[in-house]
Amino acid sequence: MHKRHFIPSIMILITILVLSACNQGIDTSSWEKFTIQESPGFDIEFLVPPDWETNYLLPMETAPGQWKVILRPPRCSSDQSADYEEDCITLTAYVKGEAAFEEDEVLALISQNISLSQENNAESILMGQSSFDVNGLTIQRFDHKIPSATGDVQLSYYFFQTDNAYYTIMADFPYDEREDRTAEQFQRVLQSITVAE
Repeated sequence: MHKRHFIPSIMILITILVLSACNQGIDTSSWEKFTIQESPGFDIEFLVPPDWETNYLLPMETAPGQWKVILRPPRCSSDQSADYEEDCITLTAYVKGEAAFEEDEVLALISQNISLSQENNAESILMGQSSFDVNGLTIQRFDHKIPSATGDVQLSYYFFQTDNAYYTIMADFPYDEREDRTAEQFQRVLQSITVAE
């Protein structure tokens, strides 16, 4: 009789342990919200880990309505020699009605192998493309592999738009580290994107 009750109790305990393990992940409760207040056209906000550096560049006269945001984790790769010495994530906003942006041309370019030199003797390899929804936005993702003698790189392009702007994000990580902690944190940054109110 005791055995009969014991087996379901074990199964319940295992289920609880499995579910709690699945819920363990990156805690974003201390992450900081980022947006650009001085540009009404930049209409998104997102969370950034507290140890990441963020910097944005004002639009240049030659590129009106174009806001560039640099997201700099302490280490973009495990072999980086010092913290914050590399940039691996760049978000660019193209404010509609101000910035020049050709959606069809951009999507056509990043949805195929991309030439990496003026001589056209090296190119990225398109590894796949997908799309996912985040807080009412549809984000398109294009993953490229860049072969290199020092180690292959995964270069990912993301594209989405809001009522006010087009957004592109370019992120590159060593191919063997494309699912490591920094890349995982970046995915949580993407999942936190919302249209600012």
